[in-house]
Amino acid sequence: MRFFLFLLAFAFVSPTSSQEKQPNPKKDAPKVLYAMPLVAKPNEKQKITLRGKNLASVKEVKVTGIAGAKVKVLGAKAVAVPNNYPGERVGDSEVEIELELPKDAKLGAVTLAAVSDGGDSNAYTLLVRDDLPAVAEKEDNGGFDTAQPVSLPCALEGTIKSEKDVDVFKFEGKKGLKVRIEVQGARFGSPVDGCLTVYAADRTVIDSVDDANGSADPVLTVVLPRDGTYFIAMIDAHDLGGANFGYRLVVKAE
Repeated sequence: MRFFLFLLAFAFVSPTSSQEKQPNPKKDAPKVLYAMPLVAKPNEKQKITLRGKNLASVKEVKVTGIAGAKVKVLGAKAVAVPNNYPGERVGDSEVEIELELPKDAKLGAVTLAAVSDGGDSNAYTLLVRDDLPAVAEKEDNGGFDTAQPVSLPCALEGTIKSEKDVDVFKFEGKKGLKVRIEVQGARFGSPVDGCLTVYAADRTVIDSVDDANGSADPVLTVVLPRDGTYFIAMIDAHDLGGANFGYRLVVKAE
């Protein structure tokens, strides 16, 4: 009889304890998908728009991973989702902030969380500029004849600005040089699904890659077959684009 009463008491206590250990998140909690521009600049006051879900009522944004960061919320609102674009990739609301990171902010270390009455968002990892020379993408660079010249090493900060947009860059290389090209975008929430192609001076394809190791951020390593000019073409694999399709393209010799 005592054993039966013990089991009965445990049956009433156990579910409550489980709920206390694993509270259900609020369904209207904000979610940060990505930042616009995608790359944050240390030691500089910068306006950044965080795009995601349930952000229209955000009043506060928290910074973690770095001491001395300053952040101010400038406004928040709902935004339209373009026709035929996946809402889970582009988001339906945004919050604009003014952010100032210390000069020692490191790539992968700084996170932001948006706060509303629905709770705290996920911890979004900022793509922070590092020591590589930063180069802003410049239009019109949509073809071989208008390719943007760059020098290695560099980190190109660009945007697939519209549907079927192509960004082309060119560099000079020596035979036998091993060049690594890496897209940083999707892993930092950008809706861009990058696809890379490297061309020789005569427009023949050296190599091309879409996804890499299960990521929508391709990585391409090529050994240059001869001295001369080489082209790098960056597109969205689904021919989508817009002001929020940001990316960082790291190009360097190994």
